[in-house]
Amino acid sequence: MHQTPLEPVIPKPSQLRWEIGFALLFKILLLIGLWFLIFRWMDKPATKPDIAEHFALPAAQQSGNPDFSSQLNQESRHVR
Repeated sequence: MHQTPLEPVIPKPSQLRWEIGFALLFKILLLIGLWFLIFRWMDKPATKPDIAEHFALPAAQQSGNPDFSSQLNQESRHVR
């Protein structure tokens, strides 16, 4: 009973290069997708913002004289 030692099955070097290259490409694609998911998709609002509403004056100041006294006090304390 003569037993020969088991020889390891080693794939060709060219096949290893293809597998490593594919794995690296797959990893890069996943990282790019994750970047878009975190930094691009999260910042987009569900609806377009209303610019007119953003720049509209509060309702108390729209009727009659606007009160600028608080704004003047804030600016006078500011050192330029």
